[in-house]
Amino acid sequence: PVVLKPAEWSPLSASLLPEIMEEAGLPEGVFNLVHGIGEQAGAALVAHPDVPVISFTGETATGQTIMRDAATGLKTLSMELGGKSPLLVFDDADLDRALDAAVFGVFSLNGERCTASSRILVQDTVYEEFVGRLAERAARVRVGPPHDLATELGALIHPEHYERVMSYVRAGVEEGARLVAGGGRPDGLPEGNFLAATVFADVTPAMRIFQEEIFGPVVCVTPFSTETEALELANATRYGLAAYVWTSDLRRAHRLAQSVEAGMLWINSQNIRDLRTPFGGVKASGLGREGGRYSIDVYTEAHIVHVATEDLPIPRFGLG
Repeated sequence: PVVLKPAEWSPLSASLLPEIMEEAGLPEGVFNLVHGIGEQAGAALVAHPDVPVISFTGETATGQTIMRDAATGLKTLSMELGGKSPLLVFDDADLDRALDAAVFGVFSLNGERCTASSRILVQDTVYEEFVGRLAERAARVRVGPPHDLATELGALIHPEHYERVMSYVRAGVEEGARLVAGGGRPDGLPEGNFLAATVFADVTPAMRIFQEEIFGPVVCVTPFSTETEALELANATRYGLAAYVWTSDLRRAHRLAQSVEAGMLWINSQNIRDLRTPFGGVKASGLGREGGRYSIDVYTEAHIVHVATEDLPIPRFGLG
């Protein structure tokens, strides 16, 4: 049996699942839905002795709390936590495609996606060109309500989260990053949790907007000179969920694929994956893998039965 506890800010889509399961013919009681606040309903599920496996998707701090509470019951855990994924652009890359990937990678799904490429690292020889083109594209990203088919970037999930994202925008300005696009409410949308596609340039690793997951339509751009520096910047956060590399040098791509600290890495591609492959991160981005047979490993236990088909020798102790 499965008990699903959706995030309290996004309950409606999950509420369709029981109807789908019933229509599909799943026996009653196999799929169960519990709504509630994480500190109450979620905590009760984590602590319950009849819950042996916990799969959690959410921020790292909540995952740490769940791990501590689950330790008493020695529960199996699968954790898909926060991310601050880098997108590395070298000067030999197809810059048009890299730009498309950069814009889509952080502004799709309102930036509220764990694998968002929220740190763009660009080689200094094409840095200013790329920043300028990225700012132009961001300024043209269409912000609006979801029922408008022209909308590319919608509202953030909740007023509290909107204020949290705006606090990072203010922090970026205060820390000295160069705001080249967005940073405020779009014209024509006086109400709602709307934020224009926001781009900060000249971001350094010491800044909060470089280190912390914003989970919104805000991207940081940082220059690098060499492959070594690019790798150091890519690994310079506590997160390690996804990474993206854009280069025409296949040897460089393979070197970085082995060295970037990320559970998943794309080369000259933007988050297109086979759902049977393992999904998950390293460091503060979580533990365990799900997807395809890897999910079966999480939700089942191996049960080994040894049957002797003939009389095998047994050492005979105690015969004197």
